[in-house]
Amino acid sequence: MFPLYLDKPYKLRMGGQFMSDEQWSHMERTIEDYELIIGVSGVVFLEADGLMYEVKAGDMLILEPGVRHRGNKLSLPGVSFYWFHFLFPECTASEPDCRIPRYASCPNPGRLHILARQLLHAASGGSRIRQAGDYFLTSLLIELAEQLQDSEGLDALDPQLPKLLEWTRLHALEPGISVEQIAQEMGYNKDYLSRMFKRRFGSGLLHYIHNLKLEAAKELLTGSPMHVKEVAAKVGIPDDKQFAKWFKRLAGVTPTEYRKAFTRTHLNNT
Repeated sequence: MFPLYLDKPYKLRMGGQFMSDEQWSHMERTIEDYELIIGVSGVVFLEADGLMYEVKAGDMLILEPGVRHRGNKLSLPGVSFYWFHFLFPECTASEPDCRIPRYASCPNPGRLHILARQLLHAASGGSRIRQAGDYFLTSLLIELAEQLQDSEGLDALDPQLPKLLEWTRLHALEPGISVEQIAQEMGYNKDYLSRMFKRRFGSGLLHYIHNLKLEAAKELLTGSPMHVKEVAAKVGIPDDKQFAKWFKRLAGVTPTEYRKAFTRTHLNNT
């Protein structure tokens, strides 16, 4: 969580709105300021301190000083975001007035855009008051704190995600496979793994496992003469009655009905 002190304004160093009409990736660099990024359109793909972030429209991310960061994937044309480099006030109280998640989705991004444009106007010389940029920046941080006061923020995406997906794909048909087993195998906390996976794919890891099993079962039912009981065992569900109920719940028809409707014309091997 990012601490917010309100006895003095934060110090704006520079800021702007980035827009690209072609594919783009963030340069690799380390800066000595804090950086606030607010997504406007498209997705900004960033890797910072070994973690991956996807900053979408309405998302915010605060990068700490000294953290090496870079684009880890190309953003599509049309990507846009506000960026502000800033420093803490010179003197702060011992305890912050409130805290802001470092990575979160904001419920009212329109208010942020208004403040961000006012801040850019002041920072580019649009205000005759010397510290106007500092105060607009602090107002923007206060707005983030207000919008996100009940939010725990978003989880960064772990760079080991491709390895996790591959391991799960290879072991998805084993009997008794579970989220807990995968978490233990990959060295994750079970709850963290579940949150991270859902954030990335929009559905849980267990749903992903069931889909892998279901697709394998469909392939076996339509592409082989195996008995339904054998198909069930192949996808890690040794009880054929349980398999039939499971298959109907996910596919909408029983395994036998699916085979009759979608089986291939030729199953002979001669």
